[in-house]
Amino acid sequence: MSRRTPEPDQPIPHHAAPRPAAGHATDHAPGHAPAWRDVLQALHEAGQRAGRNAADWWAQDTVGGRATADTAARARAVLAGIDDGDPAVLDTLPACDLSGHWADTPTEADSHASRYTDTAPPDAPGWHHLDAGRRDEAIAAYRDGFDTACPDRVAEHCRTALPADPAPPDTGAPGNERHTGKLPHRQRASRRWR
Repeated sequence: MSRRTPEPDQPIPHHAAPRPAAGHATDHAPGHAPAWRDVLQALHEAGQRAGRNAADWWAQDTVGGRATADTAARARAVLAGIDDGDPAVLDTLPACDLSGHWADTPTEADSHASRYTDTAPPDAPGWHHLDAGRRDEAIAAYRDGFDTACPDRVAEHCRTALPADPAPPDTGAPGNERHTGKLPHRQRASRRWR
């Protein structure tokens, strides 16, 4: 029997298996769909990518090339705010806004299904096959990825914006020697003869 697609006027054989819609497997296709935890991991990783991307855009205007004023002071303040969990600082960082992608209104239904389709593995269950609990888990996985990666990337950008710290002065006290590969007594002796 040939495996070609039937012509439009030919009936589809009754033993032919239906194809999954839109490239996604249904929950009824055993052995083909990834485990739900794999789907959630893929969504989490997609959220991380989006969080890092949002932080990169944020950094351009805040501590990067398009920023004005004292970027080092701003970077120090942001780093301190992240470390302290200061809402005044954290609220200025990019947020995971899924309002247009995951909302339950009919006009936004296509966009949240599209976001899921774009980020879930190709053989994952389709968005419309997920119950409310699984949809909530999918949203939470994406959001968690974003919310963990974004502040981490912001902190990286802030550390990069800080000037290099000068080496601490050598006071001659034990443990305060610079690590240059020379013996400490030779460092002190060489300074005397400058």
